[in-house]
Amino acid sequence: MPYPAFQEHEDSPKESGDRSGKYTFTRIFLTAWNDRFDFIAEHYRSGPYGLPASYSPQWAGILADNFEISRISNLPSGSVADPNYDIITHDGTLAVITITYTPIEAAEREAGDPQNPEEPTPLPVGTWCTYTQRSNVEFRSVPGRGCKWLSDDALLPADINQQVPDCLTNHQVTWNQVRTVPWKTLSNMKGTVNSEKFRIPGSPQVFAPETLLFDGMEDEVTLTTDGQFTTRKITLTFIEKAQKAFTSSARGGADNTAAIIYGWNHQYRPDTSDYDKVLSADSSETMFQTYNFNLLWTSQV
Repeated sequence: MPYPAFQEHEDSPKESGDRSGKYTFTRIFLTAWNDRFDFIAEHYRSGPYGLPASYSPQWAGILADNFEISRISNLPSGSVADPNYDIITHDGTLAVITITYTPIEAAEREAGDPQNPEEPTPLPVGTWCTYTQRSNVEFRSVPGRGCKWLSDDALLPADINQQVPDCLTNHQVTWNQVRTVPWKTLSNMKGTVNSEKFRIPGSPQVFAPETLLFDGMEDEVTLTTDGQFTTRKITLTFIEKAQKAFTSSARGGADNTAAIIYGWNHQYRPDTSDYDKVLSADSSETMFQTYNFNLLWTSQV
């Protein structure tokens, strides 16, 4: 559907930013009052791959985000008997549509191999993500029998436990404009850790197998003005646990950069003074089940 007749307001555009690189741009448009939502609908799908329109060709990565509608003048008509069905109108006046544009990752930038650190994560066409992370440190006790004193190599007494920091990082992804939610895949992911390398949209990291635990999700539905379903916003939370190998241990001896990391299924083993994977004595299965998280962005179920 093409845009209805419109023009750009004389106070448009407005631009602001800061030295951190956060930009906020605004444009103001005028259109007939009864055409205001037709303009909004077209503007928020006229960008690449059905995404919202960009601020300008020079700022292709800054897309329409929030909008506000006001009026040039008040020309109220009609009456309201039931607010569920009736609303006054302002036929004959112009709607003032103020649109704020903010940086988001366009779908065409989210294409590539999720296991390649140089390529972003592929997202379904028309969807986009925002990403945040938060880290905190927890402490666990290591039995003294697995440690020694630096000065004389004597083992620690049995009644002394060493405190070791564990860094846990919460990674939160908000997946926007989702029309097909992979409910079965999300259900299979709950309480599991990644079986393969996995990349989160918006993060430059590729997470090693078993270092990410899928903590859960939130679901928000967007409805049209007539109550019909349009899209969903899915917020996904992952918790990262990355324990660094000892660089001079039997396993990490050839890894003096501490690039070897152990995830949720590894624990520190005092008798070998190193990390080891914990298995069920009955089935030899790991304590945390694994699942291929990369299916999330491509699955239809």
